[in-house]
Amino acid sequence: MKEDILKLYLSEITENFYPYWSQYEDKEYGGILNCINNYGDKMISDQKFTWSQGRWLWILGRIFKLIQDGVITNLKANDIRSWMDSTYDFITQHSIYSQKCCYLLTREGEKLKDTNTGIYDASIYADCFALIGMSQYHKVIGNHEIQIVESLYQSIIDRIESNQFRTEPYPIPAGYSIHGIPMILVNTVYEYYSMKKELGFPYEEERNYALRKALYILDELYDERGLIREHKSTPENREYRLLDRHVNPGHTLEDLWFLIEILQDTDHLQEYLPKILQIARYTFDLGWDKEYGGLLRFVDLEGGKPKGKLINDTPCSYEELILDTWDMKLWWPHSEILYLFLLLYELTGEEDMKKRYEKSSDYVFKVFPNREIGEWMQIRTREGKPINKLVALPVKDPFHIMRDFIKIVELLC
Repeated sequence: MKEDILKLYLSEITENFYPYWSQYEDKEYGGILNCINNYGDKMISDQKFTWSQGRWLWILGRIFKLIQDGVITNLKANDIRSWMDSTYDFITQHSIYSQKCCYLLTREGEKLKDTNTGIYDASIYADCFALIGMSQYHKVIGNHEIQIVESLYQSIIDRIESNQFRTEPYPIPAGYSIHGIPMILVNTVYEYYSMKKELGFPYEEERNYALRKALYILDELYDERGLIREHKSTPENREYRLLDRHVNPGHTLEDLWFLIEILQDTDHLQEYLPKILQIARYTFDLGWDKEYGGLLRFVDLEGGKPKGKLINDTPCSYEELILDTWDMKLWWPHSEILYLFLLLYELTGEEDMKKRYEKSSDYVFKVFPNREIGEWMQIRTREGKPINKLVALPVKDPFHIMRDFIKIVELLC
């Protein structure tokens, strides 16, 4: 089984996904062009989101490492290195300003103000994704000149800890804390301190910070039923508000492998593994669409369509997102569960983890691939049909699927 799975995902990376995305290398200005329609055959803009540039740099770094290790043999290291260099240069020369990141830029690198907020740095997530890409770049090429990465890291932490940040396109409603911020910090800081560790710099302070965020998720956002709270209000409104009641199954399941990485690295995994397994089982089963298969985007804490009162008479942007897209099937949760359940099976040998992987894999490879282009139609209706609908950024995402395929290859090698 393991050899067949490894062969499948290596083939997907090198014969389908990388060749597809190589068409969208910006050889003139650097980085990737990924404002593409859902079908995957037409660019709709040449603008660049820092969010995507940082994510793509991480992908290139991991592919480059797999080539160095002899795992990938049919891609050229020089091609990957050249694209890495140009993407890193685009981020450092254009995206970063005043120790923070611009959300959106022109193809050439001119900063654009976010239309909703009128500012450049409209999302802390852009900073985080730039940081993970840059950290991967320094780590894989052994570049010790990390001052710009250190400055960005410190800026991210300072802004988050002082609550001076934004999260476009979905601002955090007043009176709420959200899962997304500690979640992104666990992954971002893990990638950052892994770079420092590899390069021989002190990293214990950053590792302890990431661990604190992980334990906050598992202890404070954890629901005894086996759920992670996506939005948590003070005072509690769990019984009647939509934001408090909704569950984001894909987000929770993605975060579980983030948590596993930091817990494993700090020798806390065995202590929390039973809770992680409980969350994985309950969240997957609650979110799985029993009629059509696949993970629903949002569900109520008791299952089915999310319900509950709005904060105000008019829904905020995130409430609107829940109500409008709750039953859609999106690419990223479905790639995340492929990796998560293989990882949990490797860690525990639990047969039900293997069965959940097989159930997920059967659905995913039946519904999402677009064989004509070698990528996926990333946005689907509940029934699994393609739909041309904006669900976050106006882009085709080059990150989640390839990241999970890469993680699977790394796991099984």
